[in-house]
Amino acid sequence: MSYDKHILWACTAALLTGWVLAFDNGHCSGIVTRPLCNWTCMQLTLQWPGSFCIGLNNKTICKIPETVRNWTIHGLWPMHTGYCCNCWPVFHSHLQEIEPELTQLWPSLIKGKHFFFFWREEWIKHGTCAGSEETMGSPLLYFQAAVKLRKLFDIDSVLESSGIKTSCDVSYKHDDIRGALTPLFGNNFDLQCVTDREGREAWIQLKIHLFRNQTLGCTKQEQEEVLNTLAWFNSPGHPCPKNTTIFYVPINYENPHEPCN
Repeated sequence: MSYDKHILWACTAALLTGWVLAFDNGHCSGIVTRPLCNWTCMQLTLQWPGSFCIGLNNKTICKIPETVRNWTIHGLWPMHTGYCCNCWPVFHSHLQEIEPELTQLWPSLIKGKHFFFFWREEWIKHGTCAGSEETMGSPLLYFQAAVKLRKLFDIDSVLESSGIKTSCDVSYKHDDIRGALTPLFGNNFDLQCVTDREGREAWIQLKIHLFRNQTLGCTKQEQEEVLNTLAWFNSPGHPCPKNTTIFYVPINYENPHEPCN
């Protein structure tokens, strides 16, 4: 289906001014009165591929490309209370300039799912709201921002230099991991874990708290107020417990859903 470019511009203009129009059968209609662009906090969520498949209900759909060896991007998410406009399209051609970097840093870990389809979902869910900020005001700028932040926050090097390495036998205290990351992030991050079938807590995600201008920080109260209204925002996993040790499991390409078995 092709859409009139003037209709798409109208929807996009409405989004950028803080008003969202429903896009229905080629028409913008149904004005939503709640502005979705008035957000101040965002999260860069990084995921560890070694633990990713543990958290999936359907274990057969997981596949970790052998080129993936480091922490990857799950998403760059403005924290807002609503669903963004789905009439601001992203096309594969928009991202060709940075596709090699996205393929390495923001891959899909789902079998048979083309990377672009994953990126398109993230743009529709989150990028269209991020686009109200000038520095992320197009699909290319949004994904470039995420890649730039991922490179800035070189978590792999920080962990290695702190002696925190992947293992199925050695686990780490919550405070040890936080202590290694605090010089890089301050207190502006959360650790998320999943529980494997043996009851081990496996570190799966790192959520980095950012202001709208992509600098570290955002008031904890404001984050919690927004997150409490967003059931879909919460990604798989739970806060890593402080009363037990945490495993940083290795990537198992042949058996990704049970990396330690």
